[in-house]
Amino acid sequence: MTYTEILSISAAVIITLVFLFFLTRRNASVKNKKPNPSVVTAISAFFKGDDNTAIEQLKNVAFKGQANPEIYLILGFLQKKKGDYTRAAQIHEMLLGNSDIDKEFKNALYGELAYDYMLAGQYAKAVALLKQESQILNKPENLITMARSALALQSYDNAINYHTKYNKMTGKTIPGFFEKCMVEKAVNAQNIQNSMKYIKSALETNKACRPARIIKALIYLQNEKLNKSIEEFKSILDDGLLRDMNDFKNVEKAYIAAGKEAELHNILKDLTLKGAINPFIHLALADYYEYNNDSHSAKILLESYIELPDAKIIAAKEYASRYNNKLLIHALSEVYSYKCRQCGFETDEYKDDCPKCASYDSIYPK
Repeated sequence: MTYTEILSISAAVIITLVFLFFLTRRNASVKNKKPNPSVVTAISAFFKGDDNTAIEQLKNVAFKGQANPEIYLILGFLQKKKGDYTRAAQIHEMLLGNSDIDKEFKNALYGELAYDYMLAGQYAKAVALLKQESQILNKPENLITMARSALALQSYDNAINYHTKYNKMTGKTIPGFFEKCMVEKAVNAQNIQNSMKYIKSALETNKACRPARIIKALIYLQNEKLNKSIEEFKSILDDGLLRDMNDFKNVEKAYIAAGKEAELHNILKDLTLKGAINPFIHLALADYYEYNNDSHSAKILLESYIELPDAKIIAAKEYASRYNNKLLIHALSEVYSYKCRQCGFETDEYKDDCPKCASYDSIYPK
């Protein structure tokens, strides 16, 4: 189950519990009081899918000092659900100042607040908060927050250490996390030797790590080891690891430097004839035809490709755009082009990390 799904379910459960709390409160002094109208309205709005009204009604209660801790907790959940992580953090900060909350609740809240900070891009605050509250640092979910925040702060060794602790505690890993650390260390390394060392570490963990493979080939190119660079890029093509046209331009750069541009185009032709399903191989070859004033061949190539049963959406959308195929444009208008290989999240934009499950280098053409 994804974090977003858990968040929605948790919010529903919490709101229901609070609603029951107001209806069944056992304290005799308040037993005959009616539930706060704003809370009832908020709960009704939430279950109708109107989060904005729910938030406004609960804010009316919370900011007048009439709220118990659960109200703040609900507000934080709803703000996070909206993607307003800074506001969620502010609400949870307000809740921490409440003297009525018990220690266990407070410890859980520290972890929630640190996660808010991380999602809001306030990585240093997330790290500082959890370090300050050392008794809760070693909870699995907090170790993930620390690892990701440390990585964002380019504190790679700390990030790996937190990830290692998480792995030892749970037997699990954050998908692609170690590889991402190594790739970023390679990019920021002070010399080529260290860059290659980090890339090799990433590839020992995952031989199909696309960013590491491309950086390795570019390091060879930078050091004028053209044959090794071309060999690496050829394997990237064969393995179907192109994820956008920038990837292909890096491939092309190496072949041009070696004076083997014609060889590259023959490789592309051979791959398309063998039924390569990666759309960027077909798009690159179509661009080559267009560049050589052979639009007819480009059109035939893309037409033949999008008719394959395993054809990718990206090339079909490109074909529809290039040749103004309105029927195809309409058919694909609500179809996403990329999909996360870890959680199945779909999008029209590729990203280094999946927006849903945060897996590294997992967004690829459908």
